[in-house]
Amino acid sequence: MDALRKGVAALAILTAVAVGVATVPGNAWAHRGGDRCGSCACSARDGGGMGRGEPGHRLGKELDLSKEQREQIKAIFLKHRDAIAPLREKEISARRELRKLIRSDEPDEAAIREQVGRIAATGGDLAVHRARLGRELRTVLTPGQIRKYRALQDKRDRRTDGRGNRGQEGPPKGE
Repeated sequence: MDALRKGVAALAILTAVAVGVATVPGNAWAHRGGDRCGSCACSARDGGGMGRGEPGHRLGKELDLSKEQREQIKAIFLKHRDAIAPLREKEISARRELRKLIRSDEPDEAAIREQVGRIAATGGDLAVHRARLGRELRTVLTPGQIRKYRALQDKRDRRTDGRGNRGQEGPPKGE
C-alpha cells in the first residue's frame, strides 16, 4: 500500500509540475483543433477556449497588445497547435488508463508505475513544446509586457498550487 501511495504522490507531483509549466495564458489556442469561427484556433467540437469570446482575448487586454501583436501571437499559437494537440490527447488518454488501473479491484503496482512513467514522458514533451511556445511569444512582447506576462504566470501558478492543497490544510488555526 505504501508503494501505491508513493506512486500516487509521484503522479501528483508530476501533475503539479506539468500544470505549472502550462502557465502560458491562452494555451487553449495551442491545443485545440479546428477553426470554429475563422478568427481563432478554438474548436466547436469541444466548446472553444476560455469560454467567453475569442481565446486569449483577456491576455490581449491584460498586456495591452497592439493589433499587430495579436495577429503575431495568434500565428504562433496556430503554428504550435499541431504539435501540442496530439500530446494533450495522449496525456488525457494515459490519465484515464491510470485511473482505471488505480480503481481496479486488484491494483497492479508495476502497471501503475509504468503508466505514471508514460504520463511523465508525455508531460515532459508537452513542457518542452510549451516552453518553445512561450519563448516565441516573448519575442513579440515589449519588456514591460513580458514583466506583466510573467506576473500573470506567477498568479496562475499560485492558484494552481493552491488547488493541490485542498482538504490537507488541517484543522482551522486557533483550535
